[in-house]
Amino acid sequence: MKLPASGWVKAALHTHSKRSDGRLEPEDAVAFYRRAGFGVVALTDHNKVTKVAQPGFVPGIELEARVEGASGSYHVVILGLSSEPPEGVRRDANKLLDWSRDNGCFAFIAHPYWSTLSGEDLLRVRGYAGVEVYNHGCEVEISRGYSGPHWDYALSHGVKSYGLAVDDVHHYSLDALGGWVALDVGEADVEEALKALFEGRFYASSGVEVKSYEVGEGLLRVETSGASRIKLLSGDTRGAYLSVELLEKLAQTEGLPVELEMWKEGGDCLYRVKLAKLMAEVQVRGESIVRAELRGELPVRKYARIELYDSEGRGAWLNPTFTG
Repeated sequence: MKLPASGWVKAALHTHSKRSDGRLEPEDAVAFYRRAGFGVVALTDHNKVTKVAQPGFVPGIELEARVEGASGSYHVVILGLSSEPPEGVRRDANKLLDWSRDNGCFAFIAHPYWSTLSGEDLLRVRGYAGVEVYNHGCEVEISRGYSGPHWDYALSHGVKSYGLAVDDVHHYSLDALGGWVALDVGEADVEEALKALFEGRFYASSGVEVKSYEVGEGLLRVETSGASRIKLLSGDTRGAYLSVELLEKLAQTEGLPVELEMWKEGGDCLYRVKLAKLMAEVQVRGESIVRAELRGELPVRKYARIELYDSEGRGAWLNPTFTG
């Protein structure tokens, strides 16, 4: 798989308006994101579907539901509804997710860390398409916006789901424009946007731009606007880590079981690192990694996903591939 095939379009998939507890009227909320360069916007007001007659608008809803034995409640965001979920399914998370699937909607679990859910709680529910790996509002308000470990726990236990970054905006100030997904759709078409979500043709971001990425047998490649750290996460105790600092230390340290080459090309610094049957090629521009490629026997089991972070702590999260 190589993305993008069409081109990236920014999407805000968890937002609130005055129809529930947001500060702006629905039309103003959509206009806010339009001015910021977003092609797709979903309003996900609490307990009700809010509709706006604008191109690229996705109807959505956020509902709070429970499952017996869970350590907290589940906030379920549902996109692409043609009608509201009936009262009989709204309070039971599994019934709600079943209804969402049966009605062709895209449903994901919002802010599991903020909700005090555990990784095990993500196994108590079925049929969700994604998890909020980053929720900007939860991060800037109480430092509980990052739910990567919850997502990894579910992935490690066979739950095939995608990772989303969102604002969950209410105030349209500090909680805005800090989390989004980039959809591989080329243009802001709602049907194409929902199709891209279901197929995982997107990445999540809080500021790092992914220009392209490719995943194949024994291959991971990513090109980015600039990252100081790149993480490969996988099941069990598998994974890998790359950073500019790590590469510099490897170049300065002798006696390690690592073969390293380094050379200059057009002002960039290129590294080739070989460890056993794994080869990494990394291109560094200034203080940032702009391209990284892993080839060979990748240190992965069950699944593989990539996280990228820049020097300011902003991230990007690529969707997992499953290795069996």
